[in-house]
Amino acid sequence: MSEKISGAFKRKSLNQFLVSNNFIKAKFLSYGAILHELWVKNYENKYVNVIKGLKKKEEYLNDIWSRGAIMGRFAGRLENPILIEGKKYEIENNDGILLHSGLSGWNKKNWKLINYNKHKSISFEYLCKDRSSGFPGNVIVKIKYALIENELQISYLAETDKNTHINLTNHSYFNLNGNNPINSNFLKINADYYLELKNNLVPSGKILNVSDTKFDFRNFKVIGTNRFDDYFILNKTKEAAASIYDPNSKIKMEVYTNQPGIVIFTPLNFEGICFETQKFSNSPNISHFPKTLLKTGEVYEQKTKFRFSLIE
Repeated sequence: MSEKISGAFKRKSLNQFLVSNNFIKAKFLSYGAILHELWVKNYENKYVNVIKGLKKKEEYLNDIWSRGAIMGRFAGRLENPILIEGKKYEIENNDGILLHSGLSGWNKKNWKLINYNKHKSISFEYLCKDRSSGFPGNVIVKIKYALIENELQISYLAETDKNTHINLTNHSYFNLNGNNPINSNFLKINADYYLELKNNLVPSGKILNVSDTKFDFRNFKVIGTNRFDDYFILNKTKEAAASIYDPNSKIKMEVYTNQPGIVIFTPLNFEGICFETQKFSNSPNISHFPKTLLKTGEVYEQKTKFRFSLIE
């Protein structure tokens, strides 16, 4: 069943859907294809909501932090203008930067429900029109959230009728104890390198080693007071891209992805932590970064999964 709620904006509405299995319960919204709640069991066998969403669903319509939403058509920071096959495109920007596709971002759009199984999965679809945020091409994107035992899996598919740049992610804030700040959580990131950022937080193009820096999380260590809004280049191994556990709830989460990197973001109040699996930020403007250009006839595909367990 779904629950329809009138939105604060004209022509906006929120539809809520519940998907659950024996391990996980999750609530989703059609607006922004948002992951609203995610409940897993702690060491006392009690459910804990490990997503820091908003209490009232209507609040998402004015949420500047994009909690739980799908980010596109280009996640992360991108400098203006961009070139596509020699042609210059002026993209939507604020002081020369496009962040998460700006006002035309997919986090602020109503998505169409295309498949729903309350015990397995839910899928949404969105048509992004040509020149949205300044990008060429009509893009059809499909998002599937699936619960498979103790995992939440997110699958992304996109196609375009004109060559364009695509970079997608989910912007959920995780908190494995449900309420307290995440400072006492232990974090591990499977990355030897990270991207140097300019003052505007856009990658400069330089790739730096994490050794002897605050970015070295190759072994578990406490997050503490270190704030992050940084891109880590993932090592090409079968290990988790990132792992985190809370010493109080005993809940552990591992992140797996087919993407080349991950943005780790912690807000000022440390209420949660984002694991934004995606391609390199500002990639269209830096020739030696992995390409984000999606051509007609090609299919963009991304898979990311969040696996939950308990530590001893």
